[in-house]
Amino acid sequence: MKRLTVLSVVVASLLLVGCGDETKEVAKDATAPVAEKTVIEKATEVASSAVEATKEVATKAVEKTAEVAKEAKDAVVEKATEVKEAVAGATIDTKACQACHGAEFEKKAMNVSKIVKDMTKADIITALKGYKDGSYGGNMKTLMKGQVASYDDAKIEAFAAQVGK
Repeated sequence: MKRLTVLSVVVASLLLVGCGDETKEVAKDATAPVAEKTVIEKATEVASSAVEATKEVATKAVEKTAEVAKEAKDAVVEKATEVKEAVAGATIDTKACQACHGAEFEKKAMNVSKIVKDMTKADIITALKGYKDGSYGGNMKTLMKGQVASYDDAKIEAFAAQVGK
């Protein structure tokens, strides 16, 4: 950097002292590549510095995103485990159901319904939710709607886990 400054001072001095036009042109031509090279070097240095800073920020952002995603995943898994354990541990009083469906859910209620013990958990959930919202069932729809009106989704799932296959 000092060489450039010294060279610039020398060139400027020559220009000011009043060298001939030819000397002035030579002096201008001599400083142009040096000044251009210095600008390019400085621009390259600044760009390299910016790239490194961007890499650092990007790396930190990726690490933080991974950390937040892991925490969110862990929270979801924990909550899902809690719900699964609650449903698995829940038992539903099925006495009211057994009056029509049989003690082991082996009968067709009023000789019309499906045999519940042969239904999958998913089928039972679909049926009970459908009875509750009125979108499922034939002749027994009205009767069953009253039976499941107080069941929430967790109770329906617990019942299906307890009775279905």
